[in-house]
Amino acid sequence: MLFWHKHDLDKAMQDLANFTPFPDEWTVEDKVLFEQAFQFHGKSFHRIRQMLPDKSIAQLVKYYYSWKKTRTRTSLMDRQARKLQSGKEDQGGEEVEMKEQSDDDDKDKQSLQANSSTPKPNCFNCGILCHVTHSTPKGQMCGTCHQYFTRTGNIRPTTGPIRKDGTKNSKHSLFKNNSKPPKGMYVNHDDLVSLATGPNGQGETLLKAMDREIISYKRVVQNNKQLLSSLQRRSREKDIEPYRIPTPENKFNARWKDDELLLGVQGVRKYGKNFKIIAEAIGTKTESNVRSFFVNYRRRYNLDAALKEYEAENGPLPEDDEVLKMELERSSSATEVVSESAPGSPSNNSSLGDSVSNKKWESNLCQMIITIVLLAI
Repeated sequence: MLFWHKHDLDKAMQDLANFTPFPDEWTVEDKVLFEQAFQFHGKSFHRIRQMLPDKSIAQLVKYYYSWKKTRTRTSLMDRQARKLQSGKEDQGGEEVEMKEQSDDDDKDKQSLQANSSTPKPNCFNCGILCHVTHSTPKGQMCGTCHQYFTRTGNIRPTTGPIRKDGTKNSKHSLFKNNSKPPKGMYVNHDDLVSLATGPNGQGETLLKAMDREIISYKRVVQNNKQLLSSLQRRSREKDIEPYRIPTPENKFNARWKDDELLLGVQGVRKYGKNFKIIAEAIGTKTESNVRSFFVNYRRRYNLDAALKEYEAENGPLPEDDEVLKMELERSSSATEVVSESAPGSPSNNSSLGDSVSNKKWESNLCQMIITIVLLAI
């Protein structure tokens, strides 16, 4: 501060107030309460604030990040407690994990041996793959296990010694007291022996050859990725319109078949008065055809009940003025036709009666068919 103000003591004293540290507003009790609340509620700062009402959310968040940095340096007691707890959990779960892992490795090895033309034998003791095995009374063994067996008469141990307290020497060992390598890794005993006992530079040449093989496989993968990306780009640029199946021009038909009537009733129940979607679902009708269907068959097929089911699921619908107008026009036109034909000759009356009876019979038959189908659904 003095150097900044060129050793002027008065200016340094005046500027000192701008650089004084903020007082520590967190007492020991507040810190303990925060740790307890964090253990119960986690990062829910609104619930933590219920235990510390004098602190704001911003203060709690700021203190959390400063407190979080200090928690990374755990004490020796905490580490020992974690070690004991994890040791108890590992004793029960490690055996199951090793069994599952060994089963998976056995399946993978069996599949590899089945795919290969000449299956490679395994050592009876350590289970490692090898090119040449030695027959013993105990079974087929690799060179190392066979040498140990001929020298001592016992099977070569494949696990480390156990300590007096019952725990293993190294908890974080590579194989975790298992004779088999990790999942996805297949070790050949003869290859390891050739690497260890071969001439100088033989191991490096073998590893370099394997690295080159890995690089070649990576190149194949990259080439396949580029090929896939080019195919995707070509598929996006390609125009698929010439390959679409042409739709017939006379696709739409104003006449309603029985299955189309059934689809229309189900469409009203599912989509309400959205006649455009109903027409797209039927496929052979336009929006105006569906509107006329709604007006003409509203009472016959009880479409109001279907609309009530739709409103019960999706909420009420606004009144459609066009449908009401079409219904009024239809009713007025029907009354005009009846009034014109009523005072006519008896031949007109008889033909009108026959047509009305036929229409009633057809409508009753269609209604019976549709009700039977709906009950079956």
